[in-house]
Amino acid sequence: MVTSNVIPLPAGPHWRVLIAHRRHEVRDVLRTLIEGETVAVVEAADAESALAALDRARFDLLILELDLPLKDGVSVMQIHRMLLAHERIPVEAPAVILTLAPEVRGVTTLTDHLRTLGVAGFIDDAPRADAAALVEEILRTRAADRVAGKPAAA
Repeated sequence: MVTSNVIPLPAGPHWRVLIAHRRHEVRDVLRTLIEGETVAVVEAADAESALAALDRARFDLLILELDLPLKDGVSVMQIHRMLLAHERIPVEAPAVILTLAPEVRGVTTLTDHLRTLGVAGFIDDAPRADAAALVEEILRTRAADRVAGKPAAA
């Protein structure tokens, strides 16, 4: 019998997700819901920490609190996209999910406007299990787009 020194690597992409939220318990719940074998999570407590993490590494998905301290989640998204646009080698912008407070979650005018800015989805500030399904759906769509050679929507 011939033995091999080749170690099989797991198939499929390895996703990197940044969770930026002021409350540790929200970050912890989201991490528990979405981190797994193919999803690595990095946490940030404010906009400056989020931007520093974005400067250090590439992410496939950003989960940002709309009302982040120092700068809001939309500003973090837009600053990051502007920086990516000036890279020498084109880099795919990560998908973005915003966490929204219950009092604004159902305001269609707000959510429609945020979608026009390129936000892929929304999670309650008190995340439930359906957050994991949304993350999975967005990452699955990105994987399919990569295989098909389509650029990601920004």
